[in-house]
Amino acid sequence: MHVFLEALWIALPVIVGGALHITAIRKNVLPALAEIPLDAGMTWRGRRVFGANKTLRGALLMIAFTTLSAVLQAWIASRFAWARDLTPPELTSAGPLVWGALLGAGYVIGELPNSLLKRQIDIAPGAAGSGALGPAFWIIDQVDSLLGALVAMSFVWLPPWP
Repeated sequence: MHVFLEALWIALPVIVGGALHITAIRKNVLPALAEIPLDAGMTWRGRRVFGANKTLRGALLMIAFTTLSAVLQAWIASRFAWARDLTPPELTSAGPLVWGALLGAGYVIGELPNSLLKRQIDIAPGAAGSGALGPAFWIIDQVDSLLGALVAMSFVWLPPWP
């Protein structure tokens, strides 16, 4: 049970960051940044690189919200033993600004290869695909950001293996 709680605690900043990010999109926070695509409108093989849904607003807010969540998490860990016990020492050493920024950036960057692939095979932004590819892309959509976050956090922390 402790391993599950530790994993949830480690993931909490990106979970909160994602929830705040979705709220900001729905409230149309920083609409000017929503008009700036991460791919700058570039195309590859006649198709958009990442598509219109990957914007500067999304990237900046996801990183900012995840970082702020990590700062709040560190504050909680500094005051409560249960939270301190769930926080790996490497994350404490790295500091919440570094940890949060890595986690948020990893989440954002982790989505990009999947978006590139989907644009190249004509799957619309936000769509999962159809036919035999539908289930595969649904799975990829669930794990791409997780993998990006895991790679990014490996710069400061590697989970212990049994």
